[in-house]
Amino acid sequence: MKTFLNPLRGWHVLVMILMFFGVTIGVNATFITLALTTFPGEDVPHSYVQGINYNDTIERRRAQAELGWTARFNAADDALLLEVLDAEGTPVSGLALTGSMVHPDSMQDCPLTFAADRPGIYRASLDCDASGRWRVRAINDGDAPFEVEYELWLP
Repeated sequence: MKTFLNPLRGWHVLVMILMFFGVTIGVNATFITLALTTFPGEDVPHSYVQGINYNDTIERRRAQAELGWTARFNAADDALLLEVLDAEGTPVSGLALTGSMVHPDSMQDCPLTFAADRPGIYRASLDCDASGRWRVRAINDGDAPFEVEYELWLP
């Protein structure tokens, strides 16, 4: 009985080899495209430079711990509120805070600029689509070493 592959001829083998490599190259191209268009694997920009300057980061964190400041985030009315208190529970005023909301999908990250709302309370407007899980970072650009990072879930 004669079938497609009986007898096996040279052009049959050529077609099978071309199909094998065609599927392999197609799958590899798909995986490479998906890898390049999704999470880049880098949590912060310039991570190498941050690693080199890590001793400076440790010193800033030690100075911040000596201050004893605490911070709490809250979201209300399309704004993000940050309350900063010193070691005695007194509101801390006069900070120049900037920051960002970092989404697990780094394409949705949102910069924040905080403005003093009341003593110890700083407000930043949420100009981006803010639903989901976020990691909020705030950094004082002034003299006092203050940096805070907080996990926040917004409906």
